[in-house]
Amino acid sequence: MPEQQRTDRLKVVLPVAAADVVDGLAFGALAVSLGMGVVAPIVMSLLVYSGSAQYGALAVMSQHGSLGAAVGTAAALNARYLLMGTTVAPALGGSLRSRIGRSLLITDAAWAVAHRGDGRFDVRLLTLCGLMSLSGWTLGTAAGALLGSTVGDPAAFGIDAAYPVFFIGLLREHLTDRRAWVLAVVGVLVAVALTPVLTPGIPILLAAFCGVLAGAVMGERS
Repeated sequence: MPEQQRTDRLKVVLPVAAADVVDGLAFGALAVSLGMGVVAPIVMSLLVYSGSAQYGALAVMSQHGSLGAAVGTAAALNARYLLMGTTVAPALGGSLRSRIGRSLLITDAAWAVAHRGDGRFDVRLLTLCGLMSLSGWTLGTAAGALLGSTVGDPAAFGIDAAYPVFFIGLLREHLTDRRAWVLAVVGVLVAVALTPVLTPGIPILLAAFCGVLAGAVMGERS
């Protein structure tokens, strides 16, 4: 691979990895504050490797939701990877082990930076971004967990606001047309209406389900 091509790829990936380190710091500190200990959040980041799913699980835990609700929330948030995986699959060559390994590195950022349009993907860039993001996310989580265990309550530093801000940022990227706004409003209204009467975590799952139904009724994007 030409040296200039390597440099160009690194320029694209480094900011993503740096953001994952910062995000991981917040996640690690929050996880420790919720009683997960130091080791569990690090292992979770290494194996689950999904900011949205892990923050979703923390959100349920923070409200004393059940394990089933936490797992269900994480699964619902990660369902998008089924679709993303099908779009990348034709570009993944090599052995079955290689294809599975690369597919496990798909993230929102890796998918976005590797997409070349018309169904084409830069698989090497996707792999590099996935590996560096995994490293940054896991190392950030470890640092946050270790610091969180010594600093104490992250609320004193405003870190407790990290996961709602994370989800607002994640949502904002998708509010690009009227249909997206309608689905977002449906989800918010359902979640707000059900939160006072149902177990924590369940309103999120039902809000997501209602959003899917509303999307099916409205049809595909024009």
